[in-house]
Order: sequence, then structure tokens, then C-alpha cells
Amino acid sequence: MATNLLVLLHTVLTIILVSGILVSYNVSSIDLKGSLYFACSLGLASLLGASIAYLCAQIFATSSQARGIFFSIVGILYVLRAGTDVSNLTLSKFNPLAWTYLGHPFYQNDWYYLIGLFLLTLVVFSIGLVLESSRDLGSSTIAPKKGKTKASKCLATPLGFFFYLNRSTIISWLLADGVIALMYGSIYGDIDTFVSSNKLISQMFANNSTTLINSFTSLIMVVTIAIGLVMPLVVVHKVQFETNKERLGYLLVQRVSRLKVYYSSLILALFFGTLAILINGFCLGIAATSSMQANNGKFITTCIKASLNQWPLVCLFVGLMLLSLSLPIFVGWLVYGLLGYSFCVTYFAVLLDLPKWMMHTSLFNVLAKMPMEKFDLMSFAILTGIGILAMLLGGILYTRKEIV
Repeated sequence: MATNLLVLLHTVLTIILVSGILVSYNVSSIDLKGSLYFACSLGLASLLGASIAYLCAQIFATSSQARGIFFSIVGILYVLRAGTDVSNLTLSKFNPLAWTYLGHPFYQNDWYYLIGLFLLTLVVFSIGLVLESSRDLGSSTIAPKKGKTKASKCLATPLGFFFYLNRSTIISWLLADGVIALMYGSIYGDIDTFVSSNKLISQMFANNSTTLINSFTSLIMVVTIAIGLVMPLVVVHKVQFETNKERLGYLLVQRVSRLKVYYSSLILALFFGTLAILINGFCLGIAATSSMQANNGKFITTCIKASLNQWPLVCLFVGLMLLSLSLPIFVGWLVYGLLGYSFCVTYFAVLLDLPKWMMHTSLFNVLAKMPMEKFDLMSFAILTGIGILAMLLGGILYTRKEIV
């Protein structure tokens, strides 16, 4: 109850803060009623998510299982909402994620959707309370299945063991990368239709009809690569997590050396990080070519090349995260912060009218923005070299680190 009350307090503060900021703009079209409706929709969405997570925590035995099921449910609802919004808006009315905006904030302010969202949250939360009161402390509603009595040959190796620890994260993240790239790729048909149906826009891009698409692609690459980079960082950070839990020492006192642990996480992060950006480029190209009027198969190759152009970022961020394993714990979180900062500076540069010097502080702006710009071998080689240097230095420091 303490945890749920904390979430409720967070929701109330969010509603007050968001509605207060909106009203403070003193814009005639942003009235108090619409601001409260918009803020309440965000708050109730947060409460619904917390209730679903609370319910999953009572059903499944481990936090990783509950977390995986929760994100799977939210992901499926999000993909279904995206599909029904385009194909059949009536079907979106059956999706709780769509109730937050179907009431049309600042226009209709239909409170029936928010009432339904509130009632659904109460139902899910009540089911969670019933399940919690009926289960034993430390147990779950669904009993965990017994593991195998003998480990496979793959699990007996450091590489196989670390893949086993990260398999859920890797598989789910690769699927999410592909789905997000497909969703962005489906927008290309609207861009192509907009350019071909507007005479003024057609004249603007008469000399180079692909300028708008290439510019859009270079921006979308930043989004997909930023999402794809999170997974290899999580894989490497798992070593730090196991070390903090004092579980890694049991391996290191046996025949497994620190270098094997280090290079196992390195190989996994680089391989699946590279696979993630390839999936991003391929899925984006497939969806884009299928949605555009002029179906050009060469655009798939263009997207794959543009994604592979970002490979030095995989090297660099993986190297920095590996280096953080031998440094204080907060350094690892700084690597996540650097990724988020670089993404925000690049993505919101035009919207926030950021100064040029600030643009140069983003790592996403170091490499050439393909396909809008030509491939830059110098920046590609420099970032790759820095990443490899960080990996080597991290390996040297990790072999000298004291691990409990």
C-alpha cells in the first residue's frame, strides 16, 4: 500500500503541475477545463500502468518475469492502438491506451473516457489486492516452473551463461526495435502522397525529389539507433548488477577468469547491438518501400547503409559502459545520461532552436547524417577508434578490480 500511495501522490502532483503550467500560458484556447482534462488523462494513464504492474507482481514469481509481461502488455496495446487509429478508429475505443485522447482534450473534453479509465484502474488494482492477500509471503499466484537438473553445454560457457541472463532483454528489445522501425516506415507513404499531391511542394523538390525523404530518414535513424543502443548497454550493465548483488564472485573463484566474463559481455553487446541497427535499417526500408507509391527496392539498401553508418556509436557506448564497470557505480548511469542527452539535443534541435555550439556536443551529430549527407570516413574511424580504446582500457582495469 505504501508503494501504491507513493504512485498516487506522484499522479496527483503530475496533474497539478501539468495543468498549472498549461494554464500559466494565458492562451485563450488552453482553458482550465481542458488543461485539467489533459493532465488527468496523463495521471490516470500512469495509475493504470502502475495497477497493471502491481497485478503482474502478484501473479509471477520473479521481478524479471513481472516486468517482461508488463512491458509486453503495454507494447501490444500500443501497437494495436497505432494500427486501429490508422485503419479503424472505432476499434480504438476498446483499447484503454486510446481512452486518454479519444475524449479530445481542449475540444470536447469527454469525461466518460476518463471515468472508464478510472474504473478500469480500480478493477485491476482490486484484483491485485485480492491476489496479494491470498498468496503466501515471498510466493506468487503462478508457481515458478522447476529448472533443468542438468545445464546444457552452452550454459556451461561464460558466453552462453551471460546470454541466458540477458536473453529476455535481448529478444524483447530486438522485437521492439523491429516494430518501431516498421511503424516509422509506414509514415513514408503519407510523405510521398503529400509531396505528389501538392503542386507547390512538388515544385520545391523538382530538382531532387528525394530531399524530403532523405532528410526525414536521417532524423528517424537517430530515433531508432538511440532506442537500439539501450539494449547493449543493459547487457553490459548486467555485469555491474550481478557484481553489486555479490553473485559474480562465485564464478570467479572457479576456473572462469575475469577476462572471460569481460569479453563475454563485450561480444554479446557488440553482436546484438550490431544486429539491432541492422534490424532497424531493414524494417524501416521494408515498411517505407511498401507504403510509398514509387516502390523502389534500392531504398532498403539505403536504409541499411544509413543504419550501419551509426555502428561506431555502438562501439563507443559499449566501450564507455565497459569502462564504467571498473569505475564508481554512478559512471554507468552517466553513460545512459550521455545517450539521452545526445538524442535530445539532436532530435529537438530545430524545435527548441538550440545554438550551433550545443549541436556539436551531441555524439549523434559527429557522424554524417546519411542518406542526406555523404559517408564521412574520418568521423567513422575516429569514433570507432575511441570505442575500441575504451574497450581495451576497460579490460585492463577490470582484471585488476577487486570483486566480492
